[in-house]
Amino acid sequence: MAPWSESPAAVLTYISDMRLLLRDRDKFLIGAAVLSTGLGVLNLYYSLEWGWILAVLMLPALIVRVVWRSMPGWLLLSWVMFPTLVGDAAVVTRSAYLVVTTALAVVAASRPRRLDTVMMVVCLLSPFLIWLLETNDWHRGLGAWLWFGGLLIGWGFGHVVGRQFALIEELKRTPIRLTEAELAEDRQRIARDLHDLVGHSFSVVLLHLSGVRMLLASSPTAIEEAADALRQAEDLGRKGMDELRQALMLMHGGSHSLTPVGPGQLEHLLSTYRDAGMHIRIDVAGDIERVSAAPLIVLHDVLREALTNVAKHARSAEATIRIGIGHDGVEVRIENALGPRRRRAGGGMGLAGLDHRVAAIGGTFRARADHERWVVEARLPRRLAGASA
Repeated sequence: MAPWSESPAAVLTYISDMRLLLRDRDKFLIGAAVLSTGLGVLNLYYSLEWGWILAVLMLPALIVRVVWRSMPGWLLLSWVMFPTLVGDAAVVTRSAYLVVTTALAVVAASRPRRLDTVMMVVCLLSPFLIWLLETNDWHRGLGAWLWFGGLLIGWGFGHVVGRQFALIEELKRTPIRLTEAELAEDRQRIARDLHDLVGHSFSVVLLHLSGVRMLLASSPTAIEEAADALRQAEDLGRKGMDELRQALMLMHGGSHSLTPVGPGQLEHLLSTYRDAGMHIRIDVAGDIERVSAAPLIVLHDVLREALTNVAKHARSAEATIRIGIGHDGVEVRIENALGPRRRRAGGGMGLAGLDHRVAAIGGTFRARADHERWVVEARLPRRLAGASA
């Protein structure tokens, strides 16, 4: 029964199945094999005299193509075309061109090679060969043109389906290429950050070592000066390795940056907001030089996100920062006047990201409203556990 004689749900299911056939090469090939087999049976029914031999010979062509996935297109077309020509020339078959049309669509949809293309052209022109032989009255006049048009439609349909398959495969490859490009960009960024992180320390170490060599070469008795230079080189080397380990641990915990941050960069960050018109009061208790690389990076991020939120949401562009550096940790508190938007909503995605980054290095983070003030608090370790050599 035709699909349009069924219920609307059955029609929709039929259309959906047809769409799936055109989105998967294997399903398309199987569907073509089923159609070709049905047309082959029809050809067998309408064959005359010994035409059934030709019909039986053509019958399994598309089925073999399903099993033999690497079957050349020219071989498939030859398999169905030559029996068709023989049958039409001897007037013993009547519907074999329908099988050829299906085979043309399959070959056109499956990346045809040059020889495949030549055979497709031969198939398209084959009705005119029967016309020239003048052995079949039906092919005279419009008959040859009608079959040529039918074959051309089959070839065009296969070409369109092949283009669709190529686009689908390209869409499948696109996420992989984007991922590879993102990974390459990440590798380049990590290389730059590692260079910035350890390049300065080890350059100074090399200068100290070169100085020791030159000092010993010029004055072999200058033992104390050489020992002092070696101690400085050792201290710088240990510091550089310690910063490298901490930054790598920070990145392993979810950070996207290894860029080193020093006290000068924290001051530069505050100057940026002050230059934009923000009034910032800061109180630092303790020596910030004692804070190691990874907690200093997170501290920089906490200050930047908190001050950005002040600029966006606060009632006035004023903030108070208190930083306390103790023996075991760093405490930072940023306060500002509570704005109307902050009263209605809690922290945004930026604060959630800060919470994750602070927790990644073993710290605690909290952002809350305290009466008419918005308070951001974080407690960070002074150095990462297990980062030392």
